Amino acid sequence: MADEEIKIIRQVRHEISAECGHDVDRVVAYYRRVQEELKRSGRFRFAEFPASPVPSGTSERAVGAETNGLTDRSPAHGR
Repeated sequence: MADEEIKIIRQVRHEISAECGHDVDRVVAYYRRVQEELKRSGRFRFAEFPASPVPSGTSERAVGAETNGLTDRSPAHGR
């Protein structure tokens, strides 16, 4: 992702946090409300259960790659 895109994402996240008074509980409540609105819209599907923990010594990318048949062995992704 380009640096400018990351900068925009961080700015939006900061603005949301500021709107919530930088209060963690209010930020979490905001994101939960947004999630519920997205669920009700029917435009997105959500997992019914939380994802299982990533085994130690394994990157999240590698775990996801195993489940969808993709692999990426480049050093940049081998956290």
